[in-house]
Amino acid sequence: MVESQPARLKQALAALREGDLSQARALILAELRANPNNLATWLWALEVANTDKEKRSILGKILSLDPSHKGALQYLKNLDQAAGVNSDSSSQGTGKAEAALSPKPEDEKGRVGGIVRLFTDWITNLPLSCGFIALFALIIAVAFIYFRVNTSLYGLFGNDFDDLIVSNSYETISAGDMYWEVQFESIGETKYIGIVRHVSPIRINEFRILTHDILVTTADFSNPDIVDTSVINHKFTWEPIQVSDPAGSINLIHAFPANKEIYQELLKIQNWDTVKITGREIYTVKAYQPDETFLGTWKDSGCNTLLIESVSIIHNSDE
Repeated sequence: MVESQPARLKQALAALREGDLSQARALILAELRANPNNLATWLWALEVANTDKEKRSILGKILSLDPSHKGALQYLKNLDQAAGVNSDSSSQGTGKAEAALSPKPEDEKGRVGGIVRLFTDWITNLPLSCGFIALFALIIAVAFIYFRVNTSLYGLFGNDFDDLIVSNSYETISAGDMYWEVQFESIGETKYIGIVRHVSPIRINEFRILTHDILVTTADFSNPDIVDTSVINHKFTWEPIQVSDPAGSINLIHAFPANKEIYQELLKIQNWDTVKITGREIYTVKAYQPDETFLGTWKDSGCNTLLIESVSIIHNSDE
């Protein structure tokens, strides 16, 4: 169970959520003066640090409290790597161009609303018995899309990444109605390259930072004539058809996208795409309400819960 967060730290997180960085910084510094050995406060201090020098000083304090802290070690490694890399100034212009070209959310939602209105108008003109049948079919179709189809339906479904406050180590994630603690298996990265035989959304509110189930396969496991596969309720099974000991690998990834851009890339994945996914293996995710009420633990069994830091579609199944 997590220790209760001090009142000042709670106020600081609220200030961060509202975008008041200076207020959050003042509250966190005050809490550190009052309780200099609070590891959680030092982790959040990274979020309000102004310079790399400050961040390195904070990381030094974190590692003095917990010398084997995996998130701090990884963050320090990232700082060292970034110190020798020049930023690409052209990326900002590209990002603005992409933002300008992307459809407006209200336009997309308007299209969806128009489709729904057309359907409801059609139902009202049907005989009563036919209307019930059509409505039942619509409910079944919506349920199938919600739980099985890889889509956010123009942002109507899925997590709101703009509402999340994420620590740099990704060990603490906070939203307005709950927060999560993530424990990683190691600081190293794992890479998965293979053919996708299943992709579907994860729709569990208590663990909504987890967004996708993606079954990545290689060799015999990629061939439906050799191995039959199935994914139900976030678990996978496979059954050999032609050989008793198929070659290759099969991994069901429970995806925790590192940011909104990664999430958008995951939404593009289709069955039979060849993908390359890189990230850090997660041991557990614990969910809490803001008052520290424990909601539950996510821990996979025979699968791979992954903080996805990079994803690319090497070959699209439509090509």
